[in-house]
Amino acid sequence: MSQFRFDEQKATSLRHKITEDIRRAIFQGKLNPGDRLREVEISKQMGVSRGPVREAIRMLEQEGLLVSLPYKETTVAEISGEEVRDVLNPIRLIIETYAIRKALPNIGQRELERMDSFVADMKDGAEQRNLDKIVESDLAFHEYIIGLADMPGLLSTWTSIYNRIHLHFLIQGQAYEDLNDLWKEHDKLLQTIRGGNSDQIAQVWAEHIGTFKSTIG
Repeated sequence: MSQFRFDEQKATSLRHKITEDIRRAIFQGKLNPGDRLREVEISKQMGVSRGPVREAIRMLEQEGLLVSLPYKETTVAEISGEEVRDVLNPIRLIIETYAIRKALPNIGQRELERMDSFVADMKDGAEQRNLDKIVESDLAFHEYIIGLADMPGLLSTWTSIYNRIHLHFLIQGQAYEDLNDLWKEHDKLLQTIRGGNSDQIAQVWAEHIGTFKSTIG
């Protein structure tokens, strides 16, 4: 494993808490793609038995954040440029452009103010050089809009790739020389939504998702 160490857990900690701690370590960059996770080390550091750690690892495998191969150690998942280009971006584009068209009739001043708050949080994150905060607010912006489409199945499909998107955003964001570009992109999306032209929104959305070209090979 890397030099990062997990905190000792209280006796009442369960699989959910362990899962969240490992997930947070990945999203905060304390565990990086390719880093090895050893079940026995994690259980010792957390002060828990190996059972709930094993269950947490299985859950994170299902989320696409960890990879365990037969007879090999568990590692933090890596994400390739090919996956981003050929899988994640096309799925996002289909889901999100469809969702925004469905959501437009449900968007009023209150919803616009809520979206604006996500952009403001991204701006704060840029000023603080806090990439994790930017990514959290970025994803919240998109998830909120999909939720406004009022189609649970659509949101469920998007949620199924949420963690892979999150991992990609964290890696991609490191390539930005100016983190302000990230909130400015979303401010452009928001202003286009205010205009209410669905065709224009779809075009700007496609351009936005297209900017997330992989820099990781």
